[in-house]
Amino acid sequence: MCSITDPRLAMIGTAIDELAEAARDEAARTRAGGGRPGTSDTMAERVAAIWAMVADLDPGIAQRLSRYTGEDPQHTTHD
Repeated sequence: MCSITDPRLAMIGTAIDELAEAARDEAARTRAGGGRPGTSDTMAERVAAIWAMVADLDPGIAQRLSRYTGEDPQHTTHD
């Protein structure tokens, strides 16, 4: 259990739950339509927004993210 009570953690948790639900819905629609799952730009944007929230909460994570994204964390903008 996490001892941090920052309200941003609740926002991150909610965003992850909403993303997971949307992914399940998209997968169900894909299965029902007989198609193959695709990459949703909306999903990618939502994941990026969640990572931005995490990086705001812990600047150390922002420094490590550049290893995975190839982006300079000093020049990344997010809402």
